[in-house]
Amino acid sequence: MVTSLAQLSERGAGRFPGVVVALTLAFLYGPVLVVGYLSLSPTAQPTIPLDALSLRWYGEIAQNTRFVRSLVNSLVIGVAAAVGGTGLGLAGAYTITRSQLSATARRGLALVIALPLFVPTVVVAFGIGRASAIAGLGFGYLPVILGHLFWVLPFTTFLLAARYAELDDALSAAAADLGANRQTVFRTVTLPLLRPALTASALFAFALSFNEFLITFFLAGSSVTTVPLEIFGKVRIGATAFLNAASVVVLLISAVAAGAASALRKPV
Repeated sequence: MVTSLAQLSERGAGRFPGVVVALTLAFLYGPVLVVGYLSLSPTAQPTIPLDALSLRWYGEIAQNTRFVRSLVNSLVIGVAAAVGGTGLGLAGAYTITRSQLSATARRGLALVIALPLFVPTVVVAFGIGRASAIAGLGFGYLPVILGHLFWVLPFTTFLLAARYAELDDALSAAAADLGANRQTVFRTVTLPLLRPALTASALFAFALSFNEFLITFFLAGSSVTTVPLEIFGKVRIGATAFLNAASVVVLLISAVAAGAASALRKPV
């Protein structure tokens, strides 16, 4: 009897992690599935279950010039943040892991770069907005892009720093022994080894920028609208069915970028 009870207890303990994972997945992705399901409603105020399925609201998205313009703006700003953030992250990663600075200086630099991760986003957004006003930049594309660069920099820097730390110094030393200067070593040895991490960094930065709301809200002004701002505006007027379809579009774009970045985070 004691043995049977022990076996049952072990079986229950073995199933527990699976139950926890299933509940976690349901908690995280259940609402997303509901939104996707409701986006197929033919009516403006969908209810569960749907009486019929329709792509009407996806057509509405394609015909809504304001939303399309906000989507283009988000894509442009996201690409700028991806390219600029990855370039700055590469410089930061090199400084933290390979520069001749003292260990204390490198740790201090890493802490400064990491600050946006620990400060509330609303405080970061307000601070960037004030700095932009003092610098005379005002509102618009440039302040938004600079704000997004500030936000994505910790992610790109530490992702690339992790990959930098894995590189074999002997490869660079061997290239230098063969007569290659520092620029040639970086271009022919280091850069190819970093390429998967650079691509992942750019994709992560794009996904972060594409979905950023608070910093954009403080810096965009009335001249720039992005997808998060447009969705926020639709929420205020109660455009439920349109929002469901728009959310699915945003989710797909973000999921593709983040999923590709995760796949490329380490070299094959």
